[in-house]
Amino acid sequence: MINDPDNIVLIPRMRHWLINRWYARPNDEFGGLSPKEFLQGKPWDEQRRVGLNALVDAGVLKP
Repeated sequence: MINDPDNIVLIPRMRHWLINRWYARPNDEFGGLSPKEFLQGKPWDEQRRVGLNALVDAGVLKP
């Protein structure tokens, strides 16, 4: 599912780095875990929701 064409989007390199950094850092929204740690073992729909929100927050997608 992660490599499905519906889940692939081209984004500017700097935005990609910003999002990767966000995924790696502890976050109060996820109980002090990084989003990457929080999402381990979570269902696909939860992973997709968090990913789409990250793209909106980074200004890649419109809300």
